[in-house]
Amino acid sequence: MKKILSILTLLCAAIFVAKADSNPSFPGGEEALTKYIESNLSYPAAALDNGIEGVVNVAFAVKPDGSIGSIKITRMIDPDLEQEAIRLVKNMPAWTPADKAGTPVEAVVTLPIKFSLPAE
Repeated sequence: MKKILSILTLLCAAIFVAKADSNPSFPGGEEALTKYIESNLSYPAAALDNGIEGVVNVAFAVKPDGSIGSIKITRMIDPDLEQEAIRLVKNMPAWTPADKAGTPVEAVVTLPIKFSLPAE
């Protein structure tokens, strides 16, 4: 399964912050986020067996304390892939929240996760 994890490609995360001075960020930045997903992704067996791949977009709130909330799939592909994407987001460590005038504020992050089948 670990070899399958290396097939994950993380696309740029889109961060939407209303009038914030800084965006929320994963601890260690985008490279650390990519490593987190590669290390923790488990390609669902049913999706693998059925040859299902694609991009699942997950939108979630980064609360002022850095915790994750309000997880929602915004681009659906397959229920198994969607559940895996949700599981990954739920288990993420706390983020650095967005900031407005020195005060942490809630912001929504959209994270596209690409599931690709291994080349034969």
